[in-house]
Amino acid sequence: MTTTREQFEQRLTQLRREARDLTRKDFAHLAGVAEKTVRNWLDADPQFVDTARTGARRVQLFPFDEGARWVRTQLFGPDERVLEVNSGPRLAAEPRRMSYAPGERWRWVDMAQLRGVTPTAVRVLAAEYREHPERPFPPRDEFDRMSDAQEVSAWFFWYDTTRPGYSGPRPAEIAAASGAKDTRHTEVTRRLNAAVDNGEDLTTRVLAEELDVSADVAARYLRQAAEAVLPGRGLVSRSQIAERLPTTSAALTPGQRRERVKTLLKRKNAPAPVITVGDAPYYNATAIAELFTLPA
Repeated sequence: MTTTREQFEQRLTQLRREARDLTRKDFAHLAGVAEKTVRNWLDADPQFVDTARTGARRVQLFPFDEGARWVRTQLFGPDERVLEVNSGPRLAAEPRRMSYAPGERWRWVDMAQLRGVTPTAVRVLAAEYREHPERPFPPRDEFDRMSDAQEVSAWFFWYDTTRPGYSGPRPAEIAAASGAKDTRHTEVTRRLNAAVDNGEDLTTRVLAEELDVSADVAARYLRQAAEAVLPGRGLVSRSQIAERLPTTSAALTPGQRRERVKTLLKRKNAPAPVITVGDAPYYNATAIAELFTLPA
């Protein structure tokens, strides 16, 4: 598991403000695992399942405190001191090679599905082992952002077999040392900054898969991150271009402004989008300003 005690307690505090009961989705969020993993845990503990009541749409609702203690036990064991011996995150109960076809390539979500964890768990693990002196995590191709399946399978087999742990500081430890809170919002902000650095689109669907959340939740995270990150990176969305039209366009209605933007972006000398965030294309603000000054 890659979830630290700090992350668990932060997520628990947030949920305590929002809910009186816990659902299976809440368990997955608290533990940082896929809902499939939660189902396996519940199947192995029918006595705990009996504590749930049935809510709307037949959703199982578990008592908050009992549910929190149950997830904590699944993550850290009945005696949390046991975890101190094994400092490295562990994503498989038994070493087993991940099967693949010749030449196959994997995304984060592909690896996560094979491991039964969230894409975020795999991505965090890959980041922690990126600079490992002996066994760095297999790199992703800079163009398609995918990794060689054979290399990834071999790396995870080594990882599961040796349980090496990791001696470097973890992101949560760095955040704690600086007094920062490592929440989902800061995670998405870091993810968006990385996407801009790499010229990589970050759509709602991709983020939802990486965080193992609904599309609505992913869209909300992206909107908040875009507002915080993209203006400082010199980027404007297509919808924001209309607000930047020259003062000579002041008399235009909103609909006319949108049509004016459409016309401008159809020009041969119009800039192409730099990145797509959510479902919106973003453009270089300087290039858009220059487009306004060019003759038709």
